[in-house]
Amino acid sequence: MTSVVKYLGLLALLAMASGACAQVQVGDNLHMNASGLFSGGYSGDYGNQTSSDHGLNLGLNGTLSGDYFNPNFLSFTLTPYYNQSRSDSGYQSLTGASGVNAIANIFTGSHFPGSVSYHYDYNSTGTFGLTGVPNFTTQGTGQGIGVNWSLLFPNWPTLSFGYSQGSGNSTLYGTDQETSGHNRTFNVRSGYQIAGFRLGANYDHNTFDSLFPEFLVGEQDAISDTSANDFGFSAQHSLPMHGSFSANYTRSSVSSDYQMDGQQGTSTSQANSYTTQNQVANASFRPVNKATVYVDESYTGNLSGSLNQSLISSGSLPVAVNLGSNSRSLMLGGGGTYQITSSLSAQAQATHYDQYYFGENVSGSFVSGTLNYGKRLLNMFTFSGGLIDSSSGSGENALGFLGNVNYFHRFGTWETSGSFSYAQNVQTLLITYTTSSYNYNARLRRRLPLGIMWIGAFTGSHSGFSRQQGTDNHAESYSTSFSMRRFALTGNYSSGSGDSILGSNGLVSVLPSPGIPVTDLILYGSSSYGGAISATPLRRLTISGTYNRAISNTMGVSESHNNTEIFNAQLQYRLRRISLLAGWTRYSQGISAIQSGPPGITSSFFVGVSRWFNLF
Repeated sequence: MTSVVKYLGLLALLAMASGACAQVQVGDNLHMNASGLFSGGYSGDYGNQTSSDHGLNLGLNGTLSGDYFNPNFLSFTLTPYYNQSRSDSGYQSLTGASGVNAIANIFTGSHFPGSVSYHYDYNSTGTFGLTGVPNFTTQGTGQGIGVNWSLLFPNWPTLSFGYSQGSGNSTLYGTDQETSGHNRTFNVRSGYQIAGFRLGANYDHNTFDSLFPEFLVGEQDAISDTSANDFGFSAQHSLPMHGSFSANYTRSSVSSDYQMDGQQGTSTSQANSYTTQNQVANASFRPVNKATVYVDESYTGNLSGSLNQSLISSGSLPVAVNLGSNSRSLMLGGGGTYQITSSLSAQAQATHYDQYYFGENVSGSFVSGTLNYGKRLLNMFTFSGGLIDSSSGSGENALGFLGNVNYFHRFGTWETSGSFSYAQNVQTLLITYTTSSYNYNARLRRRLPLGIMWIGAFTGSHSGFSRQQGTDNHAESYSTSFSMRRFALTGNYSSGSGDSILGSNGLVSVLPSPGIPVTDLILYGSSSYGGAISATPLRRLTISGTYNRAISNTMGVSESHNNTEIFNAQLQYRLRRISLLAGWTRYSQGISAIQSGPPGITSSFFVGVSRWFNLF
């Protein structure tokens, strides 16, 4: 308590100081600027799973920047924060996060530029869940460091190095379920130009270790350790007829170990490793201004690894994808585009595949044609459409479609817009599997009496494999808002369902592609709704409130019903550089798979004052 009183006394002294201080010079070469937002007041928190706590509170969000000798020699920026929200609001939330972010740039503009960065976050609020649908709230600590250095000499190959590592651990709110992760990355890049060729090379090494909560994996502990090495080469060169050529080769090696400790003291381990080679080459020409032609070729040496790599790029962890031994793919294709008029263009493409997976050789071709009309038809529509004809070596043929329509029109005081796109039998990584999808959205906008603006919007999407039942993922969302000069009101609703796999920060939505083990899939269904209101009854007074509730179900090795609810209210009054602040947050989270009692509930409040200072 004594230290808090001292901090508040310091804040009072600073409040009486002039805020127009100049840059400080220390010695002959060190120059610095400092500014910050200081806050102080009374805060408290209470809940059904935590003890009540309250008292005087001090907060800081500052910036210290400067340079030594010359900004190109050494420049730095330090941004400490103390007892600040990094999630719900600027001054008050579920947790009072503290930490620092720092970066220093060295030898900028020279042949040896470099940088060093560091961050540390304590007691911060984060999320763990499924991208695009309701997430779970977490509380935890994380830190990381990064170093980058380059060697840049005229007429010599460029060379740059980078290293970073980070770690973090957190707990799902209202439970004792922990998540944690640790990652390390090292990369090398090089580029060179010779005889008209632009050459490049790269090497990357990554490791990532993760611990997952029990309700997603059905075990006491589930730990994933992953290591990956990638290197590649690329080349580009200009060609006649305004043409260009490019080629690249990449080789990726990944090994992972997934260990699960069961309820009865049992332990199982699943090891997975693969190496993938990818080679791509293409050339394009523009013989006349209105026409472009191109040819391309690609080879994949391990289709199982390539599918796994595509999942990793979307955020998932490595899984035991298995398309059989020696799976591979060769693709040859070409096509062209022609601008018929300023608003009408045509495109044609032909692709041939020769693949081996699931122990069989498979070949096939895709031929497509597309028309694009960019001028508004009937002053309302723009559209594009096309056909896809696919054939396989087994004699099967299928006809596919591509289409997109955009709509814009004004009816008096109504402004309307929308779009719809559809794709059927579009080729995937595997030639015997095609996908179908459609996406749609609509928006209405109207100005009402008293200066009120109303907007309503709707979006939706569906996707799945064309000839495989039970593979659909879908999502819909609705939103509406009323706004005027000093008042705004919004509301929203969203829902979604489909399949997902475990990722480093929760679940990653995927289609249950061939080769992905069914045991790795987690079925999800979710919905959320909420709203927000804000008002400025006086010139410098702002009052706001938000409410959101999310309900979700997950079904994999275990089944869970989850419910998250948060309400936040704030008041702020600004008088020059001083702000009077008040806020209240109530949060509850329940996960049935790991909670036998009521959900965890936490509330917090804050009343105080803040002031911005230019210290020097």
